[in-house]
Amino acid sequence: MTRSINNEEKALPKKLPFELYFQDGDNQIACKANFLNGKEYVYINDELVSEKRNLGFKSKHTFEYEGAEWTVVFDVINMLTSETECLILKGKKKVGRKALKPFAQNPKLMIKAFATFFCYGLVFGAAFAAVGYFIGRWFGGSL
Repeated sequence: MTRSINNEEKALPKKLPFELYFQDGDNQIACKANFLNGKEYVYINDELVSEKRNLGFKSKHTFEYEGAEWTVVFDVINMLTSETECLILKGKKKVGRKALKPFAQNPKLMIKAFATFFCYGLVFGAAFAAVGYFIGRWFGGSL
C-alpha cells in the first residue's frame, strides 16, 4: 500500500502498458499510463503524487514535491503505434525525456486494444443508429 495524493491508503496499480522510470538524485520517478481507460499516474518513491484521466493526445501533470515544482508531460507522438513520450521537469531543469512504443514490446496488447475499441465502436454505432432511427420516425423524415 502507498499513500495517495489525498492521503488515503491505495494499492499500486498492476503492471500497466506504459511504464517509464526516471532517476533524480535519490528520487525514483515512475510515469505510468493505461491506454484503454486513459488513466495516468505519476509516482515519486512509490508515493502517488499525481493522477489524471486523459482522453486526448497530450496531458500535463503539475505538482509540488519536497518544495520543488514538478511538471510531467505525456505526449502521444504516433497514434497508430501508440508511441508516447514522457517529459519530466523539476522547476525549469529537465530531469528526463523518454519515449515508449508499448505495442512493439507486447503484440498481444495491440490485439486487446483493437478488440476493446472495436467493441466500443459497435456499441456506440448501434446507439447512434437507434437514435437516428427514432428521430426520423418521430419527426417523419423521408428520403
